[in-house]
Amino acid sequence: MTGIPQAQVPARKAAPTATRPAPSKAAKSKAVAAKDEAAKAAREAEDPALVESPALYREARYEPMSRRDPFLNPLLLKPKEGRTDEELPRGPAVPGIAGMYIGQVRLLGTSIGDESQTAVFEGTDRRVYFLRAGDRLYDGFVKSIGAEAVVLVRETRFRSGNTTNEEITKRLRTP
Repeated sequence: MTGIPQAQVPARKAAPTATRPAPSKAAKSKAVAAKDEAAKAAREAEDPALVESPALYREARYEPMSRRDPFLNPLLLKPKEGRTDEELPRGPAVPGIAGMYIGQVRLLGTSIGDESQTAVFEGTDRRVYFLRAGDRLYDGFVKSIGAEAVVLVRETRFRSGNTTNEEITKRLRTP
């Protein structure tokens, strides 16, 4: 400071230094714990069911409240309309006539002897099969063989446990 004597320079007022010393970590954690205890006591006073206890958290339950459960497949829950009693699947077809449906085979002829009756069928594989009464097809069996026709029985099993038998007559010549 040049030229101005020290006594004439206005003195600055010192800013008040009312700073508190920084609280220690232990003091902070005590304050947070006190706030938590006060909040917990207030919640308990409002509703005693909110009291934390191990008994309330032993199992988790999903309460939908008009929302769908995200863990269930909605396609499997949807009831099938109109098909409450549907046909059971038959499994994989075996090779030969035993793996062919009654509607797929064609009657070519019959052979009537003294003690045996044989029906000649053509399968989907273009082979010829000789069947007798009682021989099985994929969805039924041969019931009886006559000179002009063969009677087959189609068996259908349903999921409800019911079984239906339908007689189908295959004729050599249509009248």
